[in-house]
Amino acid sequence: MAATAQKKALGAYYTADAVAEFLVHWAVRHPNDAVMDPSCGDGVFLAAATQRLGRLGCKRPEVWGIDVDPSARRNAPSLSESVKFLTRDFFRLRPGEIPYFNAVVGNPPFIRYQTFNGSMRSAALERAAEAGVKLPQLSSSWAPFLVHAVSFLRHGGRLGMVAPAELAHAQYAREVLRFLLQKFGRITVRMFQQKLFPELSEDTILLLCEDHGTRCGWFSVAPTQSIDAARLTEDCEIPVDIEAIRSGRSRLTHYLLPSKARHLYETMSEQSGVLRLGDAADVGIGYVTGCNDYFHLSREEVKKWRIPARFLKPALLSFGDYKGALFRATDWHMLRDCGKKSFLFALPTTGMKSFPGSISGYLEHGKQLDVPSRFKCRVRQPWYSVPHVRVADAFLSYMSGQTPKLVVNRAGLVAPNTLHIVRFAKPWDPKTFVAGWYSSLTRLSCELEGHPLGGGMLKLEPTEAERVLVALPQPRDVSELIRQLDESLRQTEVFKAVDLADSRILRARYGLSAAECTILRSAAAQLEEWRMH
Repeated sequence: MAATAQKKALGAYYTADAVAEFLVHWAVRHPNDAVMDPSCGDGVFLAAATQRLGRLGCKRPEVWGIDVDPSARRNAPSLSESVKFLTRDFFRLRPGEIPYFNAVVGNPPFIRYQTFNGSMRSAALERAAEAGVKLPQLSSSWAPFLVHAVSFLRHGGRLGMVAPAELAHAQYAREVLRFLLQKFGRITVRMFQQKLFPELSEDTILLLCEDHGTRCGWFSVAPTQSIDAARLTEDCEIPVDIEAIRSGRSRLTHYLLPSKARHLYETMSEQSGVLRLGDAADVGIGYVTGCNDYFHLSREEVKKWRIPARFLKPALLSFGDYKGALFRATDWHMLRDCGKKSFLFALPTTGMKSFPGSISGYLEHGKQLDVPSRFKCRVRQPWYSVPHVRVADAFLSYMSGQTPKLVVNRAGLVAPNTLHIVRFAKPWDPKTFVAGWYSSLTRLSCELEGHPLGGGMLKLEPTEAERVLVALPQPRDVSELIRQLDESLRQTEVFKAVDLADSRILRARYGLSAAECTILRSAAAQLEEWRMH
């Protein structure tokens, strides 16, 4: 295996000296501190720990490095001979096999669940379970790694680790946070606007936990511009509501907001008429074809293959250049007439023993393209019937550079998993929520409930979308308001639409002042700038 591929397979993304030195300086405080890096890689944390102990006056430092990769020791030839290396899978190393430590520092391997499998995953989840943390099969490797690392600490010890930003938003990360709250008296999470690992799409944070063996009495978030700024300045630590984090009511990103914005947001969340999207609707992914290019057809392709209309459903594959709030039949006709793929090839799962000749011909064409062997096609029966095709009440963009769009489906369309499908329970009117979606409150809520991806994109998973706050307009205002919003958005006058929603909803119905609307809008812009930096 090539070195780069092996590094990726092991989840090894080696840490910059500045990051290692910062964590070690925080975690190692006394000359007799014993230090371990459980995934030592090229030894950057070990070197920093040895130097730190030397500066503190230690003559015989006790520094241990663990790594599953046998080349790790060869990659760090300049380290002191006093450093003890152990070539082991950390998940198969038990507490007591080696000494306990005053400080555990490092950068856990980050292997996503798709490749974190087999005996490696089994051992990792077993170690986490032994510590009292039940993690789902979809957990990435860093989560059980962090949990297991804590078991090697002495009473009063410190854990200084790089962690992915998933810790602040992933559902399974709540269990890790609850575990840390039980094990450490003080916890600080440093969040950085400038990426610690520019080559990764995943944002990272620094996790600083101390007073091991006591229940948490202090939890804070420290927003920081960069690792260099963190080394040179004492950033303000913002106290976190421990119970809100433990229960999942709020996320760590809430504490990136100025206190006025955070208080106003929390106050608005308790107002009558301000709902979570999930209070009225179910948000889910669209259907999965297994081969979009085959199952979606343009009007020209429909004519070429002579596909009868009863085997087609009008579909919307993406918003593309669409800007409005009401997706009408005329919008779909425009896409169709421009040659876009606008139809889903939709054959029934049961009830038909034979098909017209044109359908049989198109199915044979699919076989020639090897479509039946595609994963999603080969695991369903029959391979050509796309399941879970539903007409949406509204569509939601789940990944965007700015605020995700919620759009009323006036055309009766279906959509694949390039869009989220929103279906409202009775008696809720989709237009009411779409009108409220464009206020500053919802713009801010999308930033708080979603999570950033590489390149500054904002992603809303279905469960995250269902948590987004929407301030509803008065019922009598909905029709005219959404008409005006649709017009403004179609003319790409986004901020005019926001002004309109703020004026007609936040101010007229909920009594907010112009200054309070500005606080919400500025907070949303601040978080958008944070993730896009």
